[in-house]
Parts: sequence; structure tokens; C-alpha cells
Amino acid sequence: MQSGIGHLEFSKAWFRRHHLSRFVHGIEVRGDADFHTRTREALDLLRPLAEFAIVRRHLAVICQGKRSGIRAWAERPIFTVGAPTWGHSTLWYAGAIAHDAYHAKLYRDALCAQPAAEPRADGWSGAAAEQACLAFQSDVLAALDAGPWLLDYLEALRRNPTYQGRSRGWQSWLDYHIRWW
Repeated sequence: MQSGIGHLEFSKAWFRRHHLSRFVHGIEVRGDADFHTRTREALDLLRPLAEFAIVRRHLAVICQGKRSGIRAWAERPIFTVGAPTWGHSTLWYAGAIAHDAYHAKLYRDALCAQPAAEPRADGWSGAAAEQACLAFQSDVLAALDAGPWLLDYLEALRRNPTYQGRSRGWQSWLDYHIRWW
């Protein structure tokens, strides 16, 4: 038993030492030093854009994780980012941050429209919402002078807005857990 407890304490101590929490342009960033560097670079790209106001208003935390996804329903919306996303180009990572911030915006908009009820999943994470988030991501990347191949890729995703899996029910949770990004 003692070794199990010691191992747990070591894990917590390692986590505290290696995972930092700092604010970058008004957004809390949680993760290791490499994650902080990459996230700062992506946010530095976004900061001069008018669209950054939406990102900053709707994302409270960007957190290093195993896979990417947004907890839009959290009091302080959290974008958890997997290594394939934050380790990609700074331009792609900046676009991903914008994309998931837009999911959080759609959630808040739906919540404000009907404050007495939880927003329907389709309103912020269904196919139409995914298309809107991809359009916002595309606008951001175009403003950052992304190459046509990247914008064409996003357009292809917009034509198949269910690429990330289901957006409702318990199966959506399963789909999230098999994401590689």
C-alpha cells in the first residue's frame, strides 16, 4: 500500500513541477513548458486579429491533454488540446483555438437565447455548428495568410461536418475518446 501512495504523491509532485498555469493575453494556459511556448506562439498570431475578441471572450482556459475538445458548458470554458494539434504548425494551432472558441460562443449564444434550459447539443456541436466553426476557422486562417491548400482542406471538412463523430448522447463521448487529435 505504501508504495502505491508514494507513487501517487510522486505523480502529483511531478505534475505540479512540470505543468504550469500562466495567463497569456488574458487566457489561462495549463501545461508543460513546451505546451506554453506553442500556445503563446499561436495566441501571438491571433492577438492582432479582430476575431481574437471572440476567442478571448469565449475561452477561459487552454489546457494540455490527450486529445482535443472544448468544455463549452464549463463556467470557465476549457479547450483541452492534444499533442497532434498543439504540435502541428503554429498557424494550424491558432486556427484550432479559434475553431473551439467559436463552439464556446455558440454554446453561450444558445444559453442566452433560452436561459431556463440547457442548450441543445445541435446548437453548438452538431453538423451546422461544426460548419460555422470551420467557417470561422477559415476566416481566421485567411486573415493570417494561410495557403490555399489549408483553406481547401477546411472547405472539404465543411462538406463533411460530422468527421469528428456524433454530437449527441453517450456515443459522442465514445467518439471523443477515439480521437487522435
